[in-house]
Amino acid sequence: MNKRIARRAIAGALSLGVVAAGAVAAQPGASADETKVRLVVGLQDGVDSSAAVKAATAFGGKATDLVAQAREAMASLNARTLEVPASKQSVVAAALRAQPGVKYVEVDRQGAHTQAIQPNDPYYVSGDQPEIDQARLPAAWESTTGSSSVKVAVLDTGVNRFGDIANAVAGGFNYVSNTGNYADDNGHGTAVSTLIAGRGNDGAGMAGSCWQCTIIPVKVLNSAGDGYWSDIAKGITYATNVGASVINMSLGGPGGAKVLQDAIAYANSRGVLVVASAGNNGNWDYGISPTEKMYPAAYADVLGVGATGYGTDGRAYYSSYNKSGDSWVDIAAPGDDWIPVYNPSKKTYTYGLRSGTSFAAPMVSGAAALVKAKHPKYNGWSLLRSIIASGRTIPANGWTKFGLLDVAKALTITTDGTAPKVTVTSPGQGARVHGSVTLKTSTSDNWSGVRYVDFYVDGKYKARDYTAPFQWAYNTKTHANGRADYSVRAYDKAGNVAVANRYLTVDNIAPTVWIQSGPANNAKVKGTVTLKIGAYDTQTGIQRVDLLINGKVKKTDKTNPYSVSFAASAQPKTFKVQIKAVDNAGNVKTTAVRTYKR
Repeated sequence: MNKRIARRAIAGALSLGVVAAGAVAAQPGASADETKVRLVVGLQDGVDSSAAVKAATAFGGKATDLVAQAREAMASLNARTLEVPASKQSVVAAALRAQPGVKYVEVDRQGAHTQAIQPNDPYYVSGDQPEIDQARLPAAWESTTGSSSVKVAVLDTGVNRFGDIANAVAGGFNYVSNTGNYADDNGHGTAVSTLIAGRGNDGAGMAGSCWQCTIIPVKVLNSAGDGYWSDIAKGITYATNVGASVINMSLGGPGGAKVLQDAIAYANSRGVLVVASAGNNGNWDYGISPTEKMYPAAYADVLGVGATGYGTDGRAYYSSYNKSGDSWVDIAAPGDDWIPVYNPSKKTYTYGLRSGTSFAAPMVSGAAALVKAKHPKYNGWSLLRSIIASGRTIPANGWTKFGLLDVAKALTITTDGTAPKVTVTSPGQGARVHGSVTLKTSTSDNWSGVRYVDFYVDGKYKARDYTAPFQWAYNTKTHANGRADYSVRAYDKAGNVAVANRYLTVDNIAPTVWIQSGPANNAKVKGTVTLKIGAYDTQTGIQRVDLLINGKVKKTDKTNPYSVSFAASAQPKTFKVQIKAVDNAGNVKTTAVRTYKR
């Protein structure tokens, strides 16, 4: 991370909810495309993005996520990215916010940057990796060296098939240029990948953590190590959708973004562990406080990784850390590591010691991959718990929440194997309903906690709620009249599921009602007036009939044959009479008005 980029990341921060953002000025010597501003437009569920794109196009804007992989990744987050002229940024943002169904509009900053720094001393260490023993990897390798079925996505500057990872790479995509070419033009991503999956015990190069696991390269940072939040969000959803168990992000910046947060929640909800470096602000580098939260590391359910120094369990001078009361830096790992070092001018590699939380994070990701290989049924929460529950105490701790990475112990940590509890509290079993009905639930979990609840109707998925109290409003008018079978499935963070079933009777047909006998419209009445009522309902039956005088209920009859009476003398000189029938699902039908005089 260099000072120019760091300052730009801070200055470019945009608070959500600001209606008119200032235009972003072109940098001196900037190319034409750098005078453009990228916007992320978040949409409500089910809203077509074409209107938002058309609104931007009217001002010279264009969609940037045009290739299928980019469009599909953003569709998972109900969002689109648009590029607009900097001079039109405020106008376009306001126009987009005015569009129906637009949830948010934010500037897509290059808010993330690699967390690698230059070494303290320019020495080259050959074959010496003290971080391996420090993280207790040899003891872990006695249990497992990994599995090719365990996929670790590396969201970075790309990956080159070099050395110890030449045969470890599969799949991949480039969201910087929206192509399948994920070649690393910086070297950072290849180094990170080698720390995770460098093949060990092969008589060459260096040893990574998970010798058998598979790397999925996802290029989200350019050759300078910069990346847009939306490209990183796309990378997260892509990695999730292609089956990654762990996502490593050795990158970060202040502020974060809604689209990034949504993408992480998307990954978490599908059982993926997200690991991110905490940042290199330990010396107030780039003018950023050592305790300022860096994203994505500071998001909930992201494993934020700080760094210990070379040959010590103490905090590396460069590592960001928790201030009192904070806990976003979860775990520490060695950050001064032996890695392949890329020479971009010669496009060659050597090996050397490099420093940064960028290199601490892949130590943790590799450890999580080993846990996944040892315990294939563990999901992201279980992997996270294995790492944090095994952290060992380190000097002057408090700068991390759970101490130092201990891979051997992480393999021994158990997970939550008990399903949560869920019941449907309303409506009651067999209830007769119409219109919109809210299914309310009661949930509990004795360990990991409930992550979300899914709702099904007649075996078909309908909705998901992530927030307690978990409930869902269903428009029964989309369902045929008659029995509807509801299934509520509660998932805890460890992936256990509990199911509650309930059936309801849907009735959206109004009853039939008429006045069988009684004074005609405009009749003069006196004494006791009796109206005999005919009413029936073919779906759920009649609950009651009501006598309305001047719009107010005066009498009710629940027994067939139905009749109601009233004293004419108790009414105004002229008054209006109606009969209302209510069926057992709550549907209502009212007769035409009869006007009476006395």
